Amino acid sequence: MPSIMAYTDVHRAFLQAVSHHGTVSAKQAYKILCSAYGKYHTDETVPTEDHIPDVVASINAKISRYSQKINFVHYEPVETDFYVFCNLSDSPLDRLQTHYTESEVSFFGLVLKEIACSEEHKIRPIVCLNLTGEITGKSVSKVRAEELLEEWEKLGYFVQLDGMWNFGPRIVAEFDRFLNVHYEDEMHKCLLCKESTFYGIKCKNCPETFHKECMKTYLRRLTNCPGCKELWAVPVFN
Repeated sequence: MPSIMAYTDVHRAFLQAVSHHGTVSAKQAYKILCSAYGKYHTDETVPTEDHIPDVVASINAKISRYSQKINFVHYEPVETDFYVFCNLSDSPLDRLQTHYTESEVSFFGLVLKEIACSEEHKIRPIVCLNLTGEITGKSVSKVRAEELLEEWEKLGYFVQLDGMWNFGPRIVAEFDRFLNVHYEDEMHKCLLCKESTFYGIKCKNCPETFHKECMKTYLRRLTNCPGCKELWAVPVFN
């Protein structure tokens, strides 16, 4: 478990950078940490990537009173680790009102719902653009919708992979509770870790989906599905 370190200017600089970007990869997080050390602790040994969890734990202990947290996310579709700044004080859709119009937030909600209700949590771009016709209130043009999707991709909300729009790491980190409340029937949990499975490995004999990392560990001991108990066709992991 990460240790709680003394809170310094390094932590403040790291928090400021992550909160500004919203979502950063583990590699970006390490560059941010090294930059902060270079500015504020030039007399100390250069940190390694292993220092990041301890830094994040100390920051989270400080900002938890404000219902804020930096969440670690292993994003399975691209096998990449991310750190996401999350504000947990109210509905995540309400927070978007600060930066977007009511109609644009409505479009965000429609995309969110469409992806949540799709079988594999991904939809074609044309489906996203056609959702503009369902927006209540002032319309959003398809050109503006494309701009919004590109902007939300940069912020980590959605990711386009193989020509399909998917939930991004920020949705996984910040919208978990929201999605499980509003789309309970469409969201699933991994039986092994009890956490939501936005993307993962499906059993061929039952509707269960498991995190890839969970199954890696599980298959070292057993070869039957944790859900239906049928013999598992062991997948090839990279």
